[in-house]
Amino acid sequence: MAWYENAVFYHIHPLNLCGCGHEDIQSAGSHFDELMQWAEHAKKLGCNAIYIGPVFESDAHGHGITNYHKVDRRIGTNEDFKQWVAGCHSMGLRVIVDGIFTHVGRGFFAFDHLRKHGKKSVYRDWFANVTFSCDNAYGDGFSYEKWGGYNRLVKFNLHNPWACDYHFDTVRLWINEFDIDGVYLDALDEWDYDFIKELKKVADSIKPDFFLTGELIQEDYGRWVNDKMLHSAANTELHRELYYAHNGGSYESVAKIIRSIYQKNSRAKLYTFLDSHGDSRVHEKLNNAEHHYLLTMLLYTLSGYPSVCCGSEFSVRKRTAASRAAEAAADEAAQQRPLLKLADYTNAYLRDEVTYLHCLLGRAHQQFLQMSEGTYRELLLTEGQFAYARILGKAAIITAVNKEERMVRAEIPLPFRAKRALDLLDAGIHWDKEADISLDIFRCRKLTIKDNELTLDLPANRGMLVWVSG
Repeated sequence: MAWYENAVFYHIHPLNLCGCGHEDIQSAGSHFDELMQWAEHAKKLGCNAIYIGPVFESDAHGHGITNYHKVDRRIGTNEDFKQWVAGCHSMGLRVIVDGIFTHVGRGFFAFDHLRKHGKKSVYRDWFANVTFSCDNAYGDGFSYEKWGGYNRLVKFNLHNPWACDYHFDTVRLWINEFDIDGVYLDALDEWDYDFIKELKKVADSIKPDFFLTGELIQEDYGRWVNDKMLHSAANTELHRELYYAHNGGSYESVAKIIRSIYQKNSRAKLYTFLDSHGDSRVHEKLNNAEHHYLLTMLLYTLSGYPSVCCGSEFSVRKRTAASRAAEAAADEAAQQRPLLKLADYTNAYLRDEVTYLHCLLGRAHQQFLQMSEGTYRELLLTEGQFAYARILGKAAIITAVNKEERMVRAEIPLPFRAKRALDLLDAGIHWDKEADISLDIFRCRKLTIKDNELTLDLPANRGMLVWVSG
């Protein structure tokens, strides 16, 4: 089984996490010691992969790449990154990076050549819709297609073979020099199918288990996730529905989306997430902070590759209007301080209910193949309660959640004739065994099976995770 089949990702945006200045892009920094602490934290959570990016030299915010072959000096050096990846590998953590190939920053060498040589530049066709009949906002004497409407982001021409070969060589360099394990491709909707097919061939020829996934806004997953293209893509549809269901909607919308995805793309295993560096955080999007616990359960137990955005594993209350106003009025230096300091969460593994749940579910995901490979089956569905099984062989993991403000007794039919049921949320974690990420299921509470049904008392705004076997 390829490493990514049971992957649980930890998503790090290094520039933001380390408080790197957005404007002073020439200032050298050294943050990989700090990032190694976060990698160790990810391992402790039960993650076995890290998605980090943007990593390479860029403009202010990291997404206008100016040098694909050099680590952003604000974070560290190429050698620092190489050693960091090796350190992650030594802990059993795989590493994937941002693949921002649809656009570049204005400081990119080929665009700089175009600015200097105009029509005579050999790189003019590397960029989309370059024309010399009008000017751009910077007075270069020509116009170009702006990615996302941003003047500072120049859209790449992915139909130009020479330009595409440059990107393929970049991925070869990343694998050979840094030994990365995959790429998260930016803005898949704008990519060329043939480019991705060729990219997969290039990656497979060097590293057969190289993982390709990416950001997808439109939900036609089957066109992108298949044997010739990507292994996965971001499950944006489910992401939206999870919040809708907990902010006034019902679980029926979540179940409907899951059925639709399975019907259209029965083989697609998608990249599931609750938030990202470019998105509001979990606690900002929920009307009821207690539902953070439920979203975490769904993230890990529904089909897909779960990804935890750095910081979302901690319980954080929604900011008030006054605190948001204070942040907006803060000076530039204050806004560039690190978003999180790991030292502030030293005891979160034991004291924070959401953090502990991440630790438990991350381990369960690696210990029980049902979590990563099991067939999905809906068992119970109401507006406020949702139960489903992930079935593999003669065992299943059952997830049952209740978003109401009261305890609810739920009678859940089992997906096969079962003899044994254990409450996995009672499982213990051996914190003193650093290399052991398994759960101690021998301490789990045994549940009663009657007439091949489970009767569960689901607490308000909480859920249960049950292992059943035949």
